[in-house]
Amino acid sequence: MNIPYGIRDIEVFIRVIDAGSFKEAAAHLNVTQSALTQRLQKLEDAVGAKLIDRTTRSIALTAVGRAFLPSARRMLNQFEQAYNDIRDVIDVAGGRVTISSLISVATYVLPDVIGRFAVAHPSVGVRVIDVSEQEIMSYVRRGEAELAIDMRTDDIEEGLVATPLMEDGFVLACRDDHPHAVGGPVDSAELSGMPLMILGARSGTSRVLQAHLTNRATSAKWLYEVQHLSTMVGFLEAGMGVGIIPRMVMRGVASRRLVSRPLHGPGLSRTLELVERRGATLSPAADELKQMILSEFTDLAKSA
Repeated sequence: MNIPYGIRDIEVFIRVIDAGSFKEAAAHLNVTQSALTQRLQKLEDAVGAKLIDRTTRSIALTAVGRAFLPSARRMLNQFEQAYNDIRDVIDVAGGRVTISSLISVATYVLPDVIGRFAVAHPSVGVRVIDVSEQEIMSYVRRGEAELAIDMRTDDIEEGLVATPLMEDGFVLACRDDHPHAVGGPVDSAELSGMPLMILGARSGTSRVLQAHLTNRATSAKWLYEVQHLSTMVGFLEAGMGVGIIPRMVMRGVASRRLVSRPLHGPGLSRTLELVERRGATLSPAADELKQMILSEFTDLAKSA
């Protein structure tokens, strides 16, 4: 649809009525009276009827102008609101950022990052989609999330680009009074006979560990299986056995009764990465959050 007038023409019509004269309206809009008259004429030509009757001493709305004025005010207000909303997004004063993430990262890393982001930008909403590894990428692929934090399992999909965050090793964790709480590094071959707790098959962490244990031909058997890392942490805190968890998670539970021992063996780590759509322009808010995430993981990698 080709609309033969613009928001500036509507603004001229409203300002003339509000000011009560062409001269005052022109001064308010910082244009000449002839330019003002031309814009009003353009609007009247587009509408197909005269909107304002003008004499040497006064102006008055025509019947068509009177009917059109409320709609004109609504159009101008809506445009101004839309403009202010988009300025808020550009200036990181409003809007929303969506990020899909590993549950472990969403639980133990993102709260600190998003907390600092919220202090700097209290009007920007942040939506965190904390889902299993199989679902994380689909949100970025569909454009429902601007960023994703995932662990690398295969080559990056076409149309996506990944930025490495850190190499996160695994540790053997248990409660501080458990028989296996004391000692040095643990080789995966030593897991045999331990009351081992594992994550279910949907967990990417579980797939990494299972591949390693299979390659090592270990006879380690699990005693408990849970589906979420937070559940495993709860079981470990209850003293129900030992579990293999990412080293990063221990940062989030350091104030509790859990202790950890390094777990040794080739391939016993996960690579965390930040993923976004190739060629997509992030909103200013999303880009700032991205930089804060990169900085946080740089610090984590240094302290690992």
